[in-house]
Amino acid sequence: MGRMRVKTYTVYRFDYIRQVREPVGELVERRSKDRGNNTESLLRLAQRLYSTSSLDSHLNITPE
Repeated sequence: MGRMRVKTYTVYRFDYIRQVREPVGELVERRSKDRGNNTESLLRLAQRLYSTSSLDSHLNITPE
């Protein structure tokens, strides 16, 4: 059995008014193989977990 390589993504919130990107959390990629939309699915998960109602900011994720 091969070991699964774990990828960690940092979730950032970019505030348009202050022009600041601040870390708000972390996500771990747990899929054992690429399905073509892994990053897109993780971004949707980040939006569910870390979203705010503010229209002045948005979330993005970056791999570590």
